Order: sequence, then structure tokens, then C-alpha cells
Amino acid sequence: MKIIMGADPSGLALKNEVKKHLLNKGLEITDITEDDDQAYYSVGFEVGKAIANKKYDRGFIFCGTGMGVNIVANKFNGVYSALCESIETATLSRKINNANVLAMGGLIITPYLAKEMADAFLETDFSYGFSEGSPEYLQSAYKTIQNLEPTILKENNSL
Repeated sequence: MKIIMGADPSGLALKNEVKKHLLNKGLEITDITEDDDQAYYSVGFEVGKAIANKKYDRGFIFCGTGMGVNIVANKFNGVYSALCESIETATLSRKINNANVLAMGGLIITPYLAKEMADAFLETDFSYGFSEGSPEYLQSAYKTIQNLEPTILKENNSL
């Protein structure tokens, strides 16, 4: 699995904790903010673009609240970024929505919780194990959302 991550200054410490944790598990990480201080919108843009271009399978983005990077990343077709603040929401973002980017807030989430959320996000499969919806329904809904993306883009361009 190819993973990309980045953070603005308010999310940098949390990103570094999650990165170290994932590297210790033997995962390969590309860190776009390893030596570079970037604004939240640049982080969301770079990670969103890389995921949309299918250069990476999953992404992790961090800013103060997680909201700014999440908003920007979600502007790209094929990016399903989930702003999460618990292990349960990180898990459900994968089970229900097939999220491919996890956004977290460095001012909100503790390092311990962030590592647990990252593990849940990477280890949870899409559409299986959710008692409120069958895998077939969740997969169909996901496909419908994918098919709506060009229409949404067209609508946005006409505004």
C-alpha cells in the first residue's frame, strides 16, 4: 500500500507521531512536508491531487482542526477524505464510505488516539462488517457517488 501524508504547522507534531508509528509497522510513506513548511491549503491540494491521480492508495492530512486540509482535498474527483476524531469514525469512514484520505486535527487529537485511528483506517475493508447496510448496498452507493462526480464538476463549472 502506497501512503502519502502531509501537515501544516499546526498538524506537524501529530503527523510526525503517526508517520513514525506507520514506519515502525514497515509501511512505505511519502511525506510531502518532511522538510517543508506548507499552508493547510497546499497540503490538502498536494495530497488530494496525488490520490486523485492514483499515485497513492491512501493519504493522511493534518492541520489544526483537520477541516481545512479536508475541504481542499475533497475538491478532487476520486478523493474521499474523512475528517475523523475517533477510532469509530475512522473505521466507519472505510466501512461505509470507502474513504481514501484521513484528515485529523493536531489541536484536537492526542498522539495515542491518532495512531489507533490510523491503524483502524488502514486495516478496515470497505463495505464489510457494517450491520446497518449490506455490502451490496454500500458498494452500489459508492458507485453512484463516483458516477455523480462528472455531473458535480459540470455543475460547479456552470456556477
